[in-house]
Amino acid sequence: MGWTIRKILSWSSPYLESKGVESPRLDAELLLGHALGIKRIDLYLDMDRPMAAEELESYRGLLKRRSLKEPVAYILGEKEFYSRTFHVNAKVLIPRPESELLVEQALAMAPLGEKILEVGVGSGAVIVSVLAERGDLEGFGSDVTRQTINVAIKNATLHGVANRAAFFVGDGFSPVKARFPLIIMNPPYIGNSQAPDLEDDVLLYEPHGALFGGNDGLDIIKEIVRNVGDHLRRKGRFIMETGYGQKEKIDDLIRSAGGIRTHSWIKDLSGKDRVVVVERKDG
Repeated sequence: MGWTIRKILSWSSPYLESKGVESPRLDAELLLGHALGIKRIDLYLDMDRPMAAEELESYRGLLKRRSLKEPVAYILGEKEFYSRTFHVNAKVLIPRPESELLVEQALAMAPLGEKILEVGVGSGAVIVSVLAERGDLEGFGSDVTRQTINVAIKNATLHGVANRAAFFVGDGFSPVKARFPLIIMNPPYIGNSQAPDLEDDVLLYEPHGALFGGNDGLDIIKEIVRNVGDHLRRKGRFIMETGYGQKEKIDDLIRSAGGIRTHSWIKDLSGKDRVVVVERKDG
């Protein structure tokens, strides 16, 4: 008897588990659906379907990549975020559920009909999600490489907001001179000493420039907090994702910066302070 969907899944799930993959069955199904060009749920509608030789070869290649801990999102070339699918590749950080807090806060705080900015736009998942939800807004995004910006442009086009989005190559605030009522950022905030604690999927494959912020994870944050007040309009706000345990130090940085103050902290689903909201003092 040849390989069927049922048989290949019953073999590949234990195989991935033996390689230390945390969600072997889910990953096996996602990769098989990709190899067959069908949705994951459709696998269950035809479990006894025989697989052609070329399908098996394609699937085994995907399994090999996953067994080496390459993230499923990079293998598939896409990741779901805020109920939409976004293009991703190894040049950009894979969007996390925690970053949906940035979208939620931006949607609540962005003034009607305004222009907003995301610094370090990555895949564009955050600002594109905001623009897709709020047709009255225009968005600007910056990042340090053209390859990263190309992914953001692709996602803006995919979700029909490219006519309201502009992306620029540059470090920090350097590409933009205007002031904004709202600025968003998910900076690199992992400390170098935390690298051994990261899963291989992250450490081996995701861009370190988007992950690590120096010894204490605050190198980029210090620079951004020092300068963000100069790029906020009157009553403007800055929304930033942060790492676990950084609240006290970031509050100190905000107090030292001058012209800005901590408005509030937003907790993630695990109850950790995850997103800080900063406002201009004259607001």
